[in-house]
Amino acid sequence: MDSRAKELVQIGSRLFSQKLQWDQLAQEIAEQIYPLRADFTTKFTLGDDFSVDLMDSFPVLARDTLGSMPNAMLRQGEWFKGRTGDEELDELPQVERWFERTTQTLYRLIYDRRANFRRATIEADHDYVAFGNPVLTVEESPTRDHMLFRSWHPKEVAFMENAVGAIDHVQRNAPMTARAIVKRRTWKNIHSDIKQAAEKDPTKEFKVRHIVLPTDEVYGDDRKAMRRYKDMPFLSIYVDCEHEEILGEGGLPVFNYVIPRARTISGYQYGFSPWAINALPEARMLQQLSRIILEKGEKAVDPPTIGKGEIFRDAINLYAGGHTFVDMENDDDIRKVFQTVETGDISIGAEMKADTRNLISEAFLLNKLMLPNVREMTATEASFRMDEFRRAALPFFGPIEAEYHLPLLDTAFQIALRNGAFNIEEMPDELQDREVTFSFESPLNTAEGRQAVQSFMESVQIIAAASQFDQSIPQRWNLPKMVDDAVRGTGAPTDWEVDEEQRVADEAQAKQVAGLQQAAQMLQGGAAVGKDVADATIALQQAGLA
Repeated sequence: MDSRAKELVQIGSRLFSQKLQWDQLAQEIAEQIYPLRADFTTKFTLGDDFSVDLMDSFPVLARDTLGSMPNAMLRQGEWFKGRTGDEELDELPQVERWFERTTQTLYRLIYDRRANFRRATIEADHDYVAFGNPVLTVEESPTRDHMLFRSWHPKEVAFMENAVGAIDHVQRNAPMTARAIVKRRTWKNIHSDIKQAAEKDPTKEFKVRHIVLPTDEVYGDDRKAMRRYKDMPFLSIYVDCEHEEILGEGGLPVFNYVIPRARTISGYQYGFSPWAINALPEARMLQQLSRIILEKGEKAVDPPTIGKGEIFRDAINLYAGGHTFVDMENDDDIRKVFQTVETGDISIGAEMKADTRNLISEAFLLNKLMLPNVREMTATEASFRMDEFRRAALPFFGPIEAEYHLPLLDTAFQIALRNGAFNIEEMPDELQDREVTFSFESPLNTAEGRQAVQSFMESVQIIAAASQFDQSIPQRWNLPKMVDDAVRGTGAPTDWEVDEEQRVADEAQAKQVAGLQQAAQMLQGGAAVGKDVADATIALQQAGLA
């Protein structure tokens, strides 16, 4: 038994115990709006009907629509670019070209069909909307020839924050079969029970936990180990929880878990989904209303009946063409001993159901996140509508870019950098000792760029009109800078711009050509003057005056 393993297992057990109430809340949310994930406190069996207890699928569809928005709106085309965050530095042609090449390399890495990026992020998007706490990892593949992105079930992960509120200690339950454990050739401390099970019952599962934490938390007082893990600020450890043994460990240059949290509350390290929590009361009510209205509709189509017991001793044949024999006096009226029960009007229930659906739509922002149709609008009207859309959409999309996409890409970039994916020798000197970050391209940012184009066009018109009265007006504005910003606002690629060296060479050549032309004009003028002088001298001589 390893004392380090025992301590880590105990820490993880306490973390998962403290997380139990969050899992119960997530289970309730999943049962109402995400039945495919409703296994936080239960376990699915093959063939289960995930939505057997739901009477109305509108909450599920609303959550699914919002969960599909991040990929549809934010991850289409070339949706990110490498940057330093210093606008003046980023606009230098040599810096822009290096970042463009680096960004293209990163695109190839994350969108490699083996990298699993699209599948992992789409799964995480729905966890983000439903529970506010998805879990992803960025790592090398076992063959070390491509990157690998994975999304994990939030129920299997517990974590802690450091002093500045960043997650730096993660424990993930990762049960493995005896066969899978034995096939890990680098794991040396495999218990004899696991080896025996691998021979006799290879499908038997053992409780394994993956732990990533700061290196100094384990080896802070061991100088030799700290030297061994130099430049490795984190450790990746696999622990056999049943036998309390460390199966394997290794250093990590970067914390490879990415856990974006939609909404945090003081005192809790776990995230919450404000959209799901806001919709939860209406989702419960809608299921009740749907059940009541369904029963009401059944009664309206096949209403209940009441009959006198002495006459209707057997069931009444209410099927099509059915006939029921009864014994009655000759002067009796059947309506006196038999009647249909009226169940009332269901329109009130339908109105309540429609109102509940509207509230669920508002909770999941379905009335705010659709791009406006500006085809038949003037430029001014379209600009105002796009501004309204941006104000409505930014509270949802803004945190995704800052808390989700940025750390995910940063982690991928750091891992790719360590693996030599980028040509550092070509990095411009201006980028030495600079942090690399990312900017994002989306309909929200495109609208902002188009606003720069519109501002440029309106500004040029104003400057041109004012210059008719005061010719010094254009000199007060940096027109080349205005043009550069407007062209960038259109989304034009950076390779359209001439680099600095070529621009200087072209300007020097233009000056040289202009000088030669001016010299030629001067020579032509001098020749004409000389010819005029010669002609005048000849005329004077012929007149006898010279």
